[in-house]
Amino acid sequence: MSAVLAAPAMGHNGGPALTPFEVSRDEIDALCAEARHWLEADGVKSQADADGVSKLLDLLRKAIKRADERRVAEAKPHDEAKAEIQARYGALIQDNKSGKGRAVLAVEVCKAALTPWLERQEAEKRAAAEAARREADEQARQAALALQLSKPSDIEEREHAEDLAQDARRAAAAAGRAEADRASARGGTRAVTLRTTYRAEVTDETAFARWVWVNCRADLSAALAAIASRQVAAGVRAIPGVAIHEERKAV
Repeated sequence: MSAVLAAPAMGHNGGPALTPFEVSRDEIDALCAEARHWLEADGVKSQADADGVSKLLDLLRKAIKRADERRVAEAKPHDEAKAEIQARYGALIQDNKSGKGRAVLAVEVCKAALTPWLERQEAEKRAAAEAARREADEQARQAALALQLSKPSDIEEREHAEDLAQDARRAAAAAGRAEADRASARGGTRAVTLRTTYRAEVTDETAFARWVWVNCRADLSAALAAIASRQVAAGVRAIPGVAIHEERKAV
């Protein structure tokens, strides 16, 4: 079994000094090569082998720690610059759990001001659309009745029925346009309209759980598995309906 390799010193080959990343890269590459030797061998056969692998594991852990420290040091100026940029722009446009920028707050103020007006306009348009639909339905009924009562031999009656049918079709088209019309404010490139959203509130957990059991079994199973995992990780060892499997691995 090959010996554990030490990391080459910075600038050891007489060339330009290695960067912190290159130091970690060379150090970890050498240790990974040693780890591959253990994979290709027959495994640990003696206490000496076990101690050798343990030493390699210790070197790898320390190399990882040094690499992470170098990463943090190298990234620090960039992180600080990014944080400063984020803070400057955040004051203007941030919109997350940490807060809202001035522009986002102004957008919310505009929407709050528009919403009552849009709601009134929408109510008026819906009332007009319903009236237009009732009128169209009534005209269609009258046209159908006129056609039914007209004599095939009476041209005037048939023409009258056809005129009523034409009026009914025009009324139906007008009702369709009224139903498609929505309240909006169009002062910019994008119209502001009302959007309907729905928010769920569980008022009967038992009834909802029964519904989920029938309709969303996979989601419920995933949620139960996550709860069981948290409980077992917290040290609970007796949970009805849960099998706890003991696993061992080197740490």
